[in-house]
This record gives sequence, structure tokens and C-alpha cells, in this order.
Amino acid sequence: MKKFSALLLAVTLLLLTVSAAPPTTYGAANFPNTGTTGLTGFAGNAKSVSGVSKSAVTGGKNGPIIYINNLNDLRTHAADTTPKILVIEKNISSSSLQKVNFGANKTIVGSYNNHKLTNINFRSTASSSNVIFQNLRFEHSANINANDDIQLYITSGNNYWIDHVTFAGHSYSSNGNDLDKLLYVGDRADFITISNSKFSNHKYGVILGHPNDGNSSYNGVPHITMSNNYFENVYVRGPGLFRYGYFHLKNNYANNFNQSITIGEKARIYSENNYFGAGAEKGGILDDKGKGEFTDTGSTPALSAKSSPKTNWRPSTNYSYEVQSASYAREFVTKYAGSSNTTLVFGK
Repeated sequence: MKKFSALLLAVTLLLLTVSAAPPTTYGAANFPNTGTTGLTGFAGNAKSVSGVSKSAVTGGKNGPIIYINNLNDLRTHAADTTPKILVIEKNISSSSLQKVNFGANKTIVGSYNNHKLTNINFRSTASSSNVIFQNLRFEHSANINANDDIQLYITSGNNYWIDHVTFAGHSYSSNGNDLDKLLYVGDRADFITISNSKFSNHKYGVILGHPNDGNSSYNGVPHITMSNNYFENVYVRGPGLFRYGYFHLKNNYANNFNQSITIGEKARIYSENNYFGAGAEKGGILDDKGKGEFTDTGSTPALSAKSSPKTNWRPSTNYSYEVQSASYAREFVTKYAGSSNTTLVFGK
């Protein structure tokens, strides 16, 4: 009798525990690993060109996991400097442009089922630094096309990792008036890795470094690694327009483009095992302004700047990394670059 009473008590307690469990949210259990597996390049354990060692990006590590399913909560939790892991667990959309400021020490990661942000642009502030953006899909309306309409806009702070993010773009005319870009990293922002991401269907792609010539005080900033990214139907600037800093481009694939790499003022670009598909035959892979430095090794087709001298800088003096063949990179990023509804696959 005593054994029966003890068993009945145990079952009752179990039922009470189950009934008290919190309700399931929108796929809250389905979000990517928020660690830094697969991190490479300047956002990792790297040295600056001057030889000063820096720690790797950590994002919201050791902070609470907060599930985000509306714009107001996104604004509130992204803006401060407290470490947080923000899981986008529901698609968030606006009919008009919404600018969301982000602060520091954040991992902003999309759940597998819902991670789309429509007409929502992230912008840094003076307090921004140490932020990871992962498994997100940015979309925006074709009429949001002014010069300052940029989906991810980073101008200050150190240590950013943009990984497995899709910039979906929109229809465009090469002769149209679109001035919007998909991504800008410049001004005083530094030590960034852009990896495993997809940029598509846009007139202008990516701008890196200070946005104008004639600003010698920016010489040497930023340090940026672009690895395993896919650029599809980006008319110009995919991988991008580069100025003033140190840029390592490895294992990227660009297809259906007019111009791909623009060598701007004082850019030091080391290009390694990249693949250039449709558009390469038009001779537009390199848009060489004659004011930077450029060296390529192992890319398909092989590249040589028309007027800019070769760079003597090598990213191997700043961090360790692996590189795959250009043909392998093309196959890999076509399958795995960008956000995912099922799983993340990290490149080397």
C-alpha cells in the first residue's frame, strides 16, 4: 500500500510539472547554433596590420536568449549594450522603411522556420560593436531605392560577423534610378568577416570602406574578410567597391554581373581562389580606378589589375585560414550560401 501511495504521488507531481510547462513559441526550439563555429578572418582571433592582436567576436554570448516576433521588441532589445541572443522567430514586415538601431554585444539570429525581415534596415550607432548577424533574410520593396537605403549599415565599432545572411534584392533596370545598396561597412567600423552569405538581384551590391575618395585619414581602415559568399545578378559591386582598408577575398562566386570588384582609393585587396561566371566574358570583373593595390592568385579566370600595382600584404600575416579551389567554392556556395530553413553548413 505504501509503495502504491508513493507511486501515485510521483505520477501526480509529474503531471503537475508537465501542465506547468511554458507554451511553445513560434519555433523557439528551432534556431541555429549561436556559437562561432566556422568563424574565420578578421572577426576571429586576428592581428591588425600593425601587429596588434585582437580577440574574436562573441556577440551575445552568455546573455539571455530572447525570442523576437515583432518590430517593437526588435527595436527595444537590439539597441542597448547588454549581451543578448535575439532569435527572430517570426517573419517581421513593414509596408514602409523602418530603421532599427543596434548597439553592442548581440547575436541576432534567425530561427529556421521564420527569419525574414521585410523593409527593415539595421543601422549601427556610436555605441555599436561585437555583433553577429546570422541566418537572416533581408527583403525590401523596389521603391525603397534612395542612396541611403541600405539593409545593413555599419559605420562604427569593432568585431562584426555577417554569416549565412541572404540579401534578396529586387527587380531593377541597369538604366534605372536605383541608388540603394545591400550592405555598407565603412567609416570607422573595423574587423569584419562576411561569410557564407548570398547577395542577389540588385543594381548595386556592397560598399566597403569610407564612401568617398580624398579622405586620407581613413587609410588602413577597415580590415575585412569576405569568404564563401555568392553574388547572383548583382549588376555592379559584388563582391564590392573597396576603399582605404585591407580586404581578403577568398572562395567567393559571382555570376551574372556587369562589374564585380571595384578597386578604389588606397584599397589593398588580396583575392584568392574566387570564381567569376557569366559576365566575366565582358571584361568587367575588375573596375580598376588605379588608386589601390590588387593581387590575385588561383581565381577563375585569373585576374590582373590594369593599372593598380600588386599588393605586398598577405592576410596570412594576420590570421590562419584554409582555402579551397575556385571550382569547389562555386559548387559550395551555390548550394549553401545564404539563410536556411533547415540547417547551416559552414565553409572552410
